[in-house]
Amino acid sequence: MRIALLSDIHANWQALEAVLRDCPPVDETLCLGDVVGYGGDPKHCVDEVIKRGWLTLVGNHDRACTDPEILEWFNDDAASVVRWTIEVIGEERLEWLRGLPDSHVEHDVLLVHASPRDHIYEYVLDTAVAHANLELLNGGICFHGHTHVPGIFAMTNGAVTHEYRVDTFSLTGPGLVNPGSVGQPRDGLPTASYGVWDVDAKTFEFRRVRYDIKGAQRAIRKAKLPERFALRLESGR
Repeated sequence: MRIALLSDIHANWQALEAVLRDCPPVDETLCLGDVVGYGGDPKHCVDEVIKRGWLTLVGNHDRACTDPEILEWFNDDAASVVRWTIEVIGEERLEWLRGLPDSHVEHDVLLVHASPRDHIYEYVLDTAVAHANLELLNGGICFHGHTHVPGIFAMTNGAVTHEYRVDTFSLTGPGLVNPGSVGQPRDGLPTASYGVWDVDAKTFEFRRVRYDIKGAQRAIRKAKLPERFALRLESGR
């Protein structure tokens, strides 16, 4: 069985469309959250995910659209996009966001948006945070997103390692596997990032695909969202 893992679409329709074209045949697709935020096409992206029936987790931007108190944790620019998103997507889509779960277990593997110990908000960006979360997995695997940085944190002889390349990796626990961001990569590469999990072979393939960055930037500018969210797409930062 093969499962596509997508995360952090962030209302970037051009990137999502490119990933859909690039994705090899799979039995299922799972989304690790943040369908909205930052980008200019939230309606298009939410509608596509709903239409395809993907099991989708709630991300921090998704949650902020339905819980105003969360906006206090956002910088002013990010919060302004959330407020705009709430205005434009309509109550039916907001209700869908409101009902998204914060975790899921698939084939004995934990799926969350952020981390095993904080499903929605914690960033796993360094070995100390990774170590604390790896210890919670009891030798298992967790798929997560949130950082927009693809890679695998693993534990070898008590030491945490982090590895990434566009390639196929064997999944041995404990491990934190991040497929990266579809709509706003932050690892210095401006290409959309996602992955394919082979459940039977116990492997994960990281994939990257070029997309129409200019089109995504036009959508942001047409919506009069903060310019920096358009510019950062060019550098993958």
